[in-house]
Amino acid sequence: MPIYAHFIAIQIAIFGVVSTLSAEYVAISNASGIYEMNAGDFTGLLGNNNHQFAMSELDILAATLNNDGIETMGHLSFILASTDAGLSLIGLFDGIQVNDPNGSIIDNYLGVSSTTNLDTDWFSTGDVGSQTDWYDMGNGTQLINASLAWDHGQTSAAFAWGDVESAPTGTFNLYDIDLTEFAGNPIQFITFEGNQWEISGTADFSVLGQFAFSYQFIPAPSAIALLGMAGFCGRRSRRRT
Repeated sequence: MPIYAHFIAIQIAIFGVVSTLSAEYVAISNASGIYEMNAGDFTGLLGNNNHQFAMSELDILAATLNNDGIETMGHLSFILASTDAGLSLIGLFDGIQVNDPNGSIIDNYLGVSSTTNLDTDWFSTGDVGSQTDWYDMGNGTQLINASLAWDHGQTSAAFAWGDVESAPTGTFNLYDIDLTEFAGNPIQFITFEGNQWEISGTADFSVLGQFAFSYQFIPAPSAIALLGMAGFCGRRSRRRT
């Protein structure tokens, strides 16, 4: 094979590796298994600086997932999405498409305890009666303890960590304080595949009403390193001739 053609063949092979390995994702680990969550796009969400979701943002999340055939009412749904706060890990709890807190009567309570490092920010919301507390653990780790309340079918709740690329590992503990009208395996991890959202895995609370998982951001492999391999192979080919 001519030198130039040999070098082009190597480059094509390397670019093929890049195209198949370039995706970044979050790996979820829990007692039920390990799930991979690829990111979708929710640019425009989580753009404020007061740690709050807007009700309209909850509507958008639920409507988008429902449009792809994923039921969010009666479920605790976790997704990875590009937002104004960076690549964000979002939990949407009992999501409905139109939130209206007027005259709502609280009938659902979820406890959330979550940790990650100090290089990111948190977002939380719920109906009247919700409370979120932040703690600096003193070892480069931050802790959120939240009690989220809402009215099933009328309002929703949510929690998120922004910029998981800067804070790539963390933990979640969920506590079923009082969840009404929730079916079995209500916890669902959702991934973005092709051009739509799909359920990657489901889980249930323990008999004690607790569910724990950890997450890790997996960056895309370095295309530069792979291209360097192509250049190295090309140089070796030239030396052999």
